Amino acid sequence: MNPLPSDKIVSVHARHLAGRGSDQVFDGWPFPHNSGEHDWTFHCPEDGYQVASSPCMRLRSGFLADPGGAAGDGVWITAAHQQPFEPAAWKAKFDASTPVEMIWDFHTELLHFYLDDAYSDSDMLFDDDTPPVAAYLPLLNSGWNHTVSHRGSQRFRSPDGMALLEHRYIATDLDKPMWTLTAGYPVEPLWRASFTGRTPVTYVAAFTASLVAEEPLTRAVDEVPFHTRRLARLSSVPDRKPASTPALPPAPPHNTAARAR
Repeated sequence: MNPLPSDKIVSVHARHLAGRGSDQVFDGWPFPHNSGEHDWTFHCPEDGYQVASSPCMRLRSGFLADPGGAAGDGVWITAAHQQPFEPAAWKAKFDASTPVEMIWDFHTELLHFYLDDAYSDSDMLFDDDTPPVAAYLPLLNSGWNHTVSHRGSQRFRSPDGMALLEHRYIATDLDKPMWTLTAGYPVEPLWRASFTGRTPVTYVAAFTASLVAEEPLTRAVDEVPFHTRRLARLSSVPDRKPASTPALPPAPPHNTAARAR
């Protein structure tokens, strides 16, 4: 790493060591606007909570900035509601330091089934018969090891030891996290993601598949977390921009797409 300047663009693998990349909320939100009847609404003030809401108001995704933290600190929260003003049926949470490409992939899968449900009798936002194995099979296929506890949980750890999925397959409180992913050293994690008990396995699987995808992530050297940088595999990438994500739609009118810094 020493010969590389801090602004040098590199590809990073494994993905869990890459760092957040972009801190723009629309790099994590694929939700449509200015496109027709399925447009989402966005509330993006200069500071505080920024939120995207589906037309039916049953899906909401937000970024809550940490007022006491550094610029960009906070948490992403995505929630699904059976009825708009009822408590959430399930929630997914991601630290702001989670690689934004993985948050994008999770939201893209969610949006896919949301749009599909509009033209079918299914309700994949809540009813999902996908077995739990779909969420951890991508990890096993990528060489993660597997241990089972007699206390109703199982763990999957990456080959480098720097990422861990814990699945509580026996849960009494479905409003608490049933799936928890962490990356980095346990005493100083890079990021944490969690999914409550009623989260459809399909969406957890979208996140785990993105986590172990073979395509590396693009970052500037100084965007790669320093204390785990030596464990990542980096290679130079000429003429590329950091945090490459799929093409984004234009920002909503009268709003800013950028999160307050």
